[in-house]
Amino acid sequence: MNGKKNKKSNVSKLQDEVKQDVGDNIEEVEKAEVISKKKVLYADIDDEITTLYDKIRPLKMKNIYIVIPQRAILFQSIVNLKILKRKMEDDGKSLYLITNDKNGIYMAAQIGIPVYNREAEGKPVLFSTEESDEKLRITPLKASINSVEEDTPTRLTEKKISISEILQKFKGFAKTVDIKKIESQPKKEKSKSKFVIVAPNRQALIGLIVATLCVLLVVVYIALPGVTIYITPAASVLEKSVNITLADSQKNGAELQAKDPHMIASYPIETTVTKTITHYATGKKISEKGANSSGKIMIYNLSNNTWPLIAQTRFQTKEGLIFRITSGITVPPASAIGPGKIEAFVSADPTDTYGGIVGEKGNIGPTRFFLPGLREDSRSKIYAENAAPMTGGITDYVSFITDKDLEAAKSRAKDEVLKDAIQQLKLVIQDKAKLSGGDVSKYTLLEGEGAIQIGDVSLDAPSDVINKELNQFNVSSSVHVKGIYYDSNDMISILVQELEMKKSPQKKLLRINEDSSTYRIFQRDEGAGKVKLTANIKGIEEFSIDPTTDNGAKFLEKIRQHIVSKNINEAKNYIQNLTEINKVEIESWPAWAPTIPGLAENIDFEVRDAVNAE
Repeated sequence: MNGKKNKKSNVSKLQDEVKQDVGDNIEEVEKAEVISKKKVLYADIDDEITTLYDKIRPLKMKNIYIVIPQRAILFQSIVNLKILKRKMEDDGKSLYLITNDKNGIYMAAQIGIPVYNREAEGKPVLFSTEESDEKLRITPLKASINSVEEDTPTRLTEKKISISEILQKFKGFAKTVDIKKIESQPKKEKSKSKFVIVAPNRQALIGLIVATLCVLLVVVYIALPGVTIYITPAASVLEKSVNITLADSQKNGAELQAKDPHMIASYPIETTVTKTITHYATGKKISEKGANSSGKIMIYNLSNNTWPLIAQTRFQTKEGLIFRITSGITVPPASAIGPGKIEAFVSADPTDTYGGIVGEKGNIGPTRFFLPGLREDSRSKIYAENAAPMTGGITDYVSFITDKDLEAAKSRAKDEVLKDAIQQLKLVIQDKAKLSGGDVSKYTLLEGEGAIQIGDVSLDAPSDVINKELNQFNVSSSVHVKGIYYDSNDMISILVQELEMKKSPQKKLLRINEDSSTYRIFQRDEGAGKVKLTANIKGIEEFSIDPTTDNGAKFLEKIRQHIVSKNINEAKNYIQNLTEINKVEIESWPAWAPTIPGLAENIDFEVRDAVNAE
């Protein structure tokens, strides 16, 4: 009776334990974290701690998950993990490991680094193999895993059998051999060998062909597929500023011969620039053949008071035409019958409000006039209309020079000679270079604030042309200018050397934009013949990935070994996340191949320039 009770009690305990384990597993799955792929770093088996830290340092995420393969160098010493953890804590980041290396799990547990396993959604595996997963589900390892299993000797449960027992067991099978019987047996004659041609079996032949085809397909599947990976190195703009001294070649010959790396020779240049311009008259007036239009208007007064108007009172249309009354009149006030009105004779002005000749434009039809000399509130009380069209306007005029024309011509002549002064200095430099047989294009005029000294402009303009009936007149101007010029190749050479020194050792200068070079003058010493300036130049640098060099070949081989046999998208993501790479494209053969070939020799690389990449 007691035995049955104990048995039932044991069964109940077993059921409770199973329920507890299932509950713990469910709770463990619910506590699983889902993290973004972008937070996960994949470490290589040969990555050192410095390599890993260089990958982690630029990341902005607080929680960093590192996937480490088995037998990684990082797990060879617990000191590596301690150093990596301390550096992460100094940067304010938390470190999490994702691995199934037992030694690594044990060491991580010793120093307090959380360890996770990577699982597929609903699949009991450590690392997910689904490449399309947008999230990685990671689950904390049980504490039981954080221990090292040691191979301890165990006692055999079966009894060992001695050699004497084996001999005793087979003793009964021993028999006496009769030599006489052996000798008395007739000897068989040796059969003569014959050459026989056997026809191949049809089924065997078909099987051989099928097997050969299968082997051939396997070889083709493994050996023929290949990929070409087009990578564009990461590039950036590199800029360098340098202080350079332009020294007069005559005054500073000794210093120039000493080959100061930031000093180049300069040469003085001066010339007198003369410029003559033609200015056209803007004044216009009616000629003897021209005539102004005229006619009659009816003036209306809506006010209760008489409205006197003096001679030459203006009446204007909305188009800007002005008509004037020839004599003074008084407009009667309004009455019960209607507004007061009076007829008047008007004649058009030679020009409109915009300065244009009226002439035939004054021959207008019936329209309404307002008095521009009145205030806005008074214009509604008095106005005029013409019932019959205005007539007699003839367009014919002559041009004449106004005082404004003369002033405008002087100002324009001064601007033109100053603008032409710099160009004339450049032409003088070219002429000197041609005479000396040098390269014309290499000499450059120093420009900028304070670089060119310009004297006073002299003007030669006629003074008696105002109000003369002329269509145009000429104004001459001259000015003396001085400057310096230098060999632009010398300056570019200094800037390029400084740019080369500034670039990173891991990168190369892809392009130097000489057209981007600029400078700013900050000091000028006329007595010493020196001009100090700050010159600037820009270039483009990119990571050097040259397969013909050791570093380039090692870098490409590292990529090749990491992506072999992997899904194309996974391989592309891995390469794209490398700091040395800006863009990656993968072309596979055959085109439908979903993975990178298993043979590393079938993976080819083509490096494109960052500037020329499409």
